Amino acid sequence: LGRDVTSRLIYGARISLLVGLTAVAIGGTLGTALGVTAGYFGGRVDTIIMRLADIQLAFPFILLAIMFLVVLGSGVVNLILILGVGQWVTYARISRAQTLSQREKEYVESARALGARGTSIMFRSILPNILAPLIVIASFNVASVILAEASLSFLGLGVPPTTPTWGGMLAESRDQLLAGRWWLAVYPGVAIALTVLAFNVLGDWLRDLLD
Repeated sequence: LGRDVTSRLIYGARISLLVGLTAVAIGGTLGTALGVTAGYFGGRVDTIIMRLADIQLAFPFILLAIMFLVVLGSGVVNLILILGVGQWVTYARISRAQTLSQREKEYVESARALGARGTSIMFRSILPNILAPLIVIASFNVASVILAEASLSFLGLGVPPTTPTWGGMLAESRDQLLAGRWWLAVYPGVAIALTVLAFNVLGDWLRDLLD
């Protein structure tokens, strides 16, 4: 078709990394805020937030993403929002568990004694002390979101076909493999594999550094 594979790989990297990093930022921010709130206040607030998390976990995420993309339509913005909202449960559970262990410590009691509000204690005192595991999870999560984006683009439900992405390039290469044009599938596949490996190695390094 006269398309330069290298140029499309480079352009596709921008889309894949944009989707991965932005979706993780959205999911991490939403999930951390909800998890800290649930862990700090407990009671009915904790029950409602955790039951919402259980409901979402009851459904396979890829099926939910496909359903919403079919209803809302494909596009970078819709894809980022759906993938971002789909990641909040992990961050909510981790931040809730960490907050439960932190809220009874002396520095929290001191902040209460000084008259600090609940929101101030949550996000100025507790949050900085629970960020380490969340950062590690986020680095691993970027890789999984990139794979999810590639899978949805491969199915034709992610980024529109006119925009080059690694998953879209894999989908377009299916009809070319029998003609011997193996490079159309190999290079985007290698790009996805190396990117996922890089973020996994980064996650391992951060975990060892922060332990």
